[in-house]
Amino acid sequence: MTIEEGLDELSAAVKARIPEIYDCIRARLQYAYEDYSTATRNSSLTEAESETITASLRDVLEYIGQGRVGATRASNETLREVRLAARAGVDLHHLLRGSRAAQATLWEFILEEAHRIIIDPLQRSKVLRHASASHFAWNDRVSASIIETYQMESTAFSRQSQNRRKLSSLRALLAGLPIDSTVFSYNLSGRHLAAVVSGEGVEAVARTLGAASRIRPLVITAEDETGYIWAEWSNRLPSPQVVLADALPKDTRIAFGTLSEGVDGFVVSHRRALEAESVAQKLGTQVTWYEDVMLEALATRDLAAVTSFISDELGGLGLHQDPPSRLVETLEAYFASGQNAALAAQRLGVHSRTIAYRLKLIEAKIGSRGVLRDELPVAIRLWRMVDAMKLELGGLEESPALPQPAP
Repeated sequence: MTIEEGLDELSAAVKARIPEIYDCIRARLQYAYEDYSTATRNSSLTEAESETITASLRDVLEYIGQGRVGATRASNETLREVRLAARAGVDLHHLLRGSRAAQATLWEFILEEAHRIIIDPLQRSKVLRHASASHFAWNDRVSASIIETYQMESTAFSRQSQNRRKLSSLRALLAGLPIDSTVFSYNLSGRHLAAVVSGEGVEAVARTLGAASRIRPLVITAEDETGYIWAEWSNRLPSPQVVLADALPKDTRIAFGTLSEGVDGFVVSHRRALEAESVAQKLGTQVTWYEDVMLEALATRDLAAVTSFISDELGGLGLHQDPPSRLVETLEAYFASGQNAALAAQRLGVHSRTIAYRLKLIEAKIGSRGVLRDELPVAIRLWRMVDAMKLELGGLEESPALPQPAP
């Protein structure tokens, strides 16, 4: 019998006794360690532990049977148990002690089977020497995986628990209820800039704001993974727009509130950031500042009234015709150019005579007084939002998903 054959035969013999080994391990864990039963009262953890024992026995015996001393890793069952244990607050030492006890029990069965199936003492000694090396190598590497996974999960779970407490306190604060502000570890009496971040860039934005203000921002994550950020922003610091201009991550939507003071400002800036985020969703913009979309934020509270207003102001321009936006775009460029037809022509890339012709056409449709109304630029700006949302003018009263005007 070669050493390889001996290891293979020994592994197969011990595998056949896995149910018996399992029972012995459970009995040893229950009675040898007084705190064991208390630490594993969680039913999910107990079930995961049972799966871990069986999977570990199978894995280590296959490792020994192949005579390996190279790389290995903890089974998925083991890592699942470790993560559950970390979340349940089970001590890492308890996990490692249980693992050692299980491997000690297994080794007793390995010795017993080796004496039963390998008659020659010299051959048995050689096989057991190789089996021992593989067994210790497996156990060392798996223990390292257990420690690493436990520490990572424990840290992540601690952050999640802290985040849940912060989120609960935030909701209470927004509702006007008294809270223990120490949970935030953040100065509520300062000058705040709030942001709402969707995507993978929450930490990147927080780092950028923190580096600029030299004060760690407050970061809270909602259930849908949306990130809420508050940064203290003193008057001596540059404009937030300047700080963040070249530091915004791709594939991330960010909406900012306003710079606001004190506890009330903390709440106000956050609510304005939420309103800006609502507008950003509708317009599809990546970076949105509340001060740039105040009008749109107000308008979204009553979209039915907004579309009625747009219809009254711009309906005569033939918004439903093809192309529906040509005359509106002309007016938009005209007002953006300070009502300078030549500059408007440059903006649109057309001849100035084209702009003059379109303006006469617009006057014919809505009257010269209509072109001078202060409401016209507002209607054009809101039309942009409605157009981006693909809403039908005048048809909102039939849509149950949109808010209706107050009676």
